[in-house]
Amino acid sequence: MSCYFRQNGDTHVTIPKYIESSTGVVYYDIKVRVHQVEWLVERRYRDFAQLHDKLVDEIAISKKLLPPKKLVGNKNPAFLEQRREQLEKYLQELLVFFRIQLPRVLAEFLDFNKYDIVYLLHDLAKLFNESGSTLLSSKKAFNFSALEVYAISERLCLPCSPENIEQRGKFDFSHVLDFCTQLEVLIVTPVKDNTTFSNDYNTVDVPIERSNIIPKNLRFTLNAFRNVKVLKFHGLSTENIVDIALLKPTVQTICVHSTTMTHINQILMCDNIHRDTVAAITTTAPDAISYTSNSSAAAQSLSNSSCCTDAPISVNLPYLKTDWANLADLDLTGNLLTQIDASVRTAPKLRTLVLDQNRIRAVQNLAELSQLQTLSLSVNLIAECIDWHLELGNLVTLNLAQNRLKKLSGLRKLLSLVNLDLSCNLIDDLEEVDCVARLPILETLRLTGNPLAGSVDYRPRVLSRFHERAAEISLDSERGTQKELDTALVLSALHISKMRQLSSGSQR
Repeated sequence: MSCYFRQNGDTHVTIPKYIESSTGVVYYDIKVRVHQVEWLVERRYRDFAQLHDKLVDEIAISKKLLPPKKLVGNKNPAFLEQRREQLEKYLQELLVFFRIQLPRVLAEFLDFNKYDIVYLLHDLAKLFNESGSTLLSSKKAFNFSALEVYAISERLCLPCSPENIEQRGKFDFSHVLDFCTQLEVLIVTPVKDNTTFSNDYNTVDVPIERSNIIPKNLRFTLNAFRNVKVLKFHGLSTENIVDIALLKPTVQTICVHSTTMTHINQILMCDNIHRDTVAAITTTAPDAISYTSNSSAAAQSLSNSSCCTDAPISVNLPYLKTDWANLADLDLTGNLLTQIDASVRTAPKLRTLVLDQNRIRAVQNLAELSQLQTLSLSVNLIAECIDWHLELGNLVTLNLAQNRLKKLSGLRKLLSLVNLDLSCNLIDDLEEVDCVARLPILETLRLTGNPLAGSVDYRPRVLSRFHERAAEISLDSERGTQKELDTALVLSALHISKMRQLSSGSQR
């Protein structure tokens, strides 16, 4: 992102070409370069004339600086080329004249308010000065683009820029800081007014408008937003964050959607240089790791883990400490996560974990989250659930829709489970229902979309496995009708009789 305040000596403006539209309107394509950042701006001669009039009135520059208007022959190619050169020279002379600071009207003409740190923040300051109270009084939420958050982060590192009296008013950076410190819901997207990031992972790789600025290359801190309770990133990786320390005591909810991130530590440890070590350890031996709080080297633990032994590996991760003291809700829908790594342990008060639409195959590293009550893993690649009660002892709601499950024995000891969604899996055997029918306080069960749901008398047969609790169960969002319950009662009696006969036969 450009910073004219720091790089005015490395700022250049040219007009490489002019463009004639299908309607005969001539536009001059202006190229602005500030150090390594560049962008293009289209302007008509009329726009140049309006700019010049304002500069003459407000700053008293020479009227003769702008090439005069021509009424006849103004579409002649030779004339247009001459005018292009004259307009280019005009802009270059303006930059020399305003070497220290651009007047607002010229900054807007050249789109500095879109791509430059200081001038972009002038627009935000003006907005928050005029409408900040209204925005905060309604919901205390605001959607910033990655460019805006980057500008705020960089501006905090700048010395005070030279500002006139007008800019110390409505354009003052203090309006931005005041708004940010009162914000409770921070939403960050690659760009504003564009919803493509919700279904296109490549948005962060696309330059912003006609510039060479790419959202994923912008690294920023969030220290200006120290009272945020809800943090939402859509289409933009949290790895863009280089410092989030001041938010960790206050954040209660994190939502990160539509990114290419493959590990949770890229989110919860986004500013931690050790996050790759956590991923490596978790991947190497996810089921044979015991974490301790001593200070021995994690690197040595990693090298030891390469040996093929059955003994648990003691991994010392002093940096895997409790960072997210108040984080209760974590929603990571629509990413490319492949596992639940050890970084979730940095949020011990987590109550809701949503990991829908990812590539997760197993549940792990959740045993220490004693307050976890809701886990959603719909649209993943889970094909088996083995002894999940060891990881999910206090779970109340579990969503496993649209996975690859055929067997349910691993759910049989989730005694606190109340709501279970198993829709659109591969369950075809009624006997598997017994594994969840014995859960003492289960109230809702979804099995629609499984092969079993297409069988004859599917609903009465499933309800019969709950025996005397059949009337308490909501199956596929519906309570059993009286006819279904009557049929279930008969089937239940037959099933119990059959089980007794089998039991007595085995005893003989």
